[in-house]
Formats: sequence, C-alpha cells, structure tokens
Amino acid sequence: MRKVVEQYWSGVARRLQEEVETFNKLIGHSGEQGRENELSLARLLQNLLPTSVGVGSGMLIDSEGGVSKQTDIVIYDSANQPSILAQTNQAIYPVENVLMTIEVKTTLNEDELTDCAAKHDAQFALRPADGRGLPPMAVLAYNVEGMLSTAADRIRSVDPNSRPLALCVVNPGLIAAQRDKLGDAGNAEYLVGLAALHVVDGAGNRVSREWQRPEGAENGRVALRAGLPYPVVRQTMRADSRIIGEPGRALLIFCSIILESLTGRSTLPQSSLKYYMPDVARELHAL
Repeated sequence: MRKVVEQYWSGVARRLQEEVETFNKLIGHSGEQGRENELSLARLLQNLLPTSVGVGSGMLIDSEGGVSKQTDIVIYDSANQPSILAQTNQAIYPVENVLMTIEVKTTLNEDELTDCAAKHDAQFALRPADGRGLPPMAVLAYNVEGMLSTAADRIRSVDPNSRPLALCVVNPGLIAAQRDKLGDAGNAEYLVGLAALHVVDGAGNRVSREWQRPEGAENGRVALRAGLPYPVVRQTMRADSRIIGEPGRALLIFCSIILESLTGRSTLPQSSLKYYMPDVARELHAL
C-alpha cells in the first residue's frame, strides 16, 4: 500500500505541474499566472485538509495594529474565523486563528527568496494575544532557476531567522527544511536536498541512498522510467552531475510536514500519512 500512495502522489505532482505550465503558456500576464498557480495549490490543499480547516488568501493582523504583507495561501481555523473579516475577496485573518501560511512562486530565484524572507519577517513581527505563538510559513515553487548547487546556496544564504518551515520546488523535487522536520540523517541543522529517484531492486523496492541517473543516450531534460517521465537536472556544470528527480515524492514530503505542523497547532488528529512513508521514502540526496 505504501507504493500505491507514492505512485498516486507522483501523478498528483505531474498533474499540478502540467496545469501550471498549460495556464502559463496560455496567459502571458505574470500577475494572472501567479494567481492561477496559487489556486492550483489551494485546490490541492482543500482536498488534503479536513473540512474544519479553511484555505484562503489575504493579510494577517494582530490586536495591536500589526499587519502582515499580502499572503498567497492562509490555512486557518474556519470554525472560529470571524465572518465580519471575510465579507470581501480580500480577507483579513486574526493571527490567533491562522494555522499556517504558504507563499507560492512560479520560479524560485534570488529575488523571490528575498520576497519570501520579507513576508516571513512581517508575519513574525505580529503579536498573537493568546500567547500560542506565531503560525509558520512554508514556500512552494513550481520551478527553480539555475543549477541545483546554485539554488541550494541561495536557500542556505537566507537568514536563519527568516527561513520558512519548509520549502519545496516541484520541478525537479527540491526540498529544504529543518533536519527534525525531514527525518533525514543529514549533518546540517537546515537541510537542502533533492528528492531523487531511487534505484529499485528486482522486487521494485527502493534501494536506500542509491539514486538513478540518466543513461548515456538520455540527453534531454526528461527521462522515462517504467513509462513515466521524470525531470533530469544538473547539480553542477559537470556533465556527470546529472541526476533524476522525483517531484511526487518531494510534494508528498512537503505535504506531510504541513500536516504534522497543523496537528501541533490545532486539535486536528494526527495525520495517517506518516504510516505510508517509510524512512527510505523520506531520503534526500544532499546538496
């Protein structure tokens, strides 16, 4: 059954990426592209979360007059959301009712990382009146600019106090988070890695810490495995640094971190997703 879950999420990642790419080709305006990308992720989250949790967008406020920046996705306790603050499309959320925020980027580059850090700092300047602590922020991007090593260096260069709870780039499957959130045996406290496609044994099981790379004739950006397309990405300028990513597994890890965080901040029951993710499914190729 674990393989069924992983295969399903592989299809989810492909569908999400295809939806974004198709819309972006049809609509040239970057603002409209960004909003549609947010909506694609919002639809995914609404299907993932229980009905007691709402998904919207807007700004967070506190009782002392603090206001966050515009937030792409707000996950909040819909049972306690005051309706007086949600009568228009531009919703305002009391920080005490917010469980998490997510920033959505079409392409993750240096400017977008700077923007995410600024939004994180503005959110964490708020003062919840209930003393429960501030809701975390996560980041999801659909593509990454440059080679993996460059992207990893950019992510690590963000001030530790401004880093998101988790960061995921669907294509090619980049993940960054605190080590305890990833459950991966890395040396750094803040891990940046690729959810690379595992080598599989004769029974179709993942081989721990062994990654698939494109074969000699596979020179493109996509490699087919068992009839399914997976992205091929360069870690560095070296030709032998090419490796195959697994976007579905990256998205699965990202969503599991979100669910675990929501459980810790609300009365939501523990997510059963963790029972279908063996340790090998959480492994990352460190960058």
